[in-house]
Amino acid sequence: MKIKIPKFLKRKRNIWIIAILIIVIIIGYFIFKPKVNTSIQTGVVTKQNLQQTVLSTGQVVSGTDLTLSFQGSGVVRSISVKEGDKVNQGQVLASLSQSSALATLTSAQGSLAQAQANYNKLINGASQNDIQALQDAVNSAKVNATSAYNNTLSALNNGYTAIFNAEATAKIIQDTYFRSADSSWGPVYENKTNIINKLAIAKDNINQISAVGITDLIISNVSNSLASVLASLQIIRDQTNTDTYISSVSVADKAALDSQKSAVSSALSSVNTLQGSIASYNASLQTAMHNLAAKQSAPRQEDIDLAKAQMLSAQGQFDSAQAVVNNSIVVAPASGIITEVDIKVGEQATATAKAIVLQDINNLHAEANVSEANIASLQVGQSIDYTFDALGPDKHFSGKMLSINPASTVISGVVNYEVKGSIENIPDIKPGMTANMTILAAEKDNALAVSSTAVINKNNKSYVRVVDDPQKLTYHEVEVQTGLQADGGLIEILSGLSEGQKIITYMKQ
Repeated sequence: MKIKIPKFLKRKRNIWIIAILIIVIIIGYFIFKPKVNTSIQTGVVTKQNLQQTVLSTGQVVSGTDLTLSFQGSGVVRSISVKEGDKVNQGQVLASLSQSSALATLTSAQGSLAQAQANYNKLINGASQNDIQALQDAVNSAKVNATSAYNNTLSALNNGYTAIFNAEATAKIIQDTYFRSADSSWGPVYENKTNIINKLAIAKDNINQISAVGITDLIISNVSNSLASVLASLQIIRDQTNTDTYISSVSVADKAALDSQKSAVSSALSSVNTLQGSIASYNASLQTAMHNLAAKQSAPRQEDIDLAKAQMLSAQGQFDSAQAVVNNSIVVAPASGIITEVDIKVGEQATATAKAIVLQDINNLHAEANVSEANIASLQVGQSIDYTFDALGPDKHFSGKMLSINPASTVISGVVNYEVKGSIENIPDIKPGMTANMTILAAEKDNALAVSSTAVINKNNKSYVRVVDDPQKLTYHEVEVQTGLQADGGLIEILSGLSEGQKIITYMKQ
């Protein structure tokens, strides 16, 4: 069968005309076809079920998670459990060798016996030998004190001599250099007069020794006089270095003052040293006399109370040592599963070091950290959707928020808060597993919502661009009130829009 070609196509010219017309039509289409504005994206206001969730990753934790240890150190004697064993409250789990604890107990028992003996001795009174020993201590202390007083006589005389020589030197300095009344004359005169007065006091006190003996008051008066003279010599010496006298006072006279200062200082040091020795010997004498009097008298009630207190303390030490012996074993404080045994028979156990871990795998919960940006939206009782890495992402389990720790923890510079969620009747879950928590913070059903990209903020207000002409994509802005910030980039619209309105969700600026 032959195809019949139209007559006008048999002419080459007509074929070219038709081809040109087709090309022109195609070009015209692309030139004059409506342009689609790809810089603007639109959407529709719809009602949806909204949810706001907080995601966090944590761990499965046992409600009973006890790290058990020995209260003392020692060699492990026996271990009666292994990992995976179920134990009951009060069951003995492990024990130590008690040799060291028994030695401590024996020592404490001896201390208690000694405290009881001391109490009995106090009640029965001192023996004659004890009284004689204390009398000897009193006699020895008296001899030492008397000797110390006698040794001060030479030091007191030396002190008087030092003041006498200082007075003579001070008088020479004043008479030689400070005769005119100027600014330096007054201090020199006043302190020379002070030295004369202190010399008289020292002389008067030393003269009393022949009548009353050496007393603490005489020693103190001479010591004070020496200290005052030393201060006056320093003031006079300072005046010789003033601008007016630094050149006029001879080096020899300055040296004489320095020499007197050294002599007075040395005498003062000797008197003070002996004064300290006397005070020490007197204290020893008083103590010895007190001890003797106490032994010779009936026991005071406070001494009896002290002895009783010492017995009570010794009893406490004994009870403590007894407790160490009794507690050289590890006992299960609650029922549960042994999940870790960190000791071996024969090894040295350290006090308070982890020995056995007891957990209750039937009482589990999840713990996770939530950043401060999300914590405000969480409350106790909210629903939690779990997945566990060990069980795969397709298996979901439910729980409830149990608690939110009000104390923060900084992790990698971010403030976090620990939350706990319930885990109920989930098989194959074990402590330490990774728990992925999706916490339902808020939800609203059939709520008016738009994409969050449709909401623009200006001057602390929110607006949405509502499309007026779908073809030209002209629009006007409408102020809206927003509500829940939901998952999926959605935001609730409380007012300003109606369902079905076409809006601009994105506009390239």
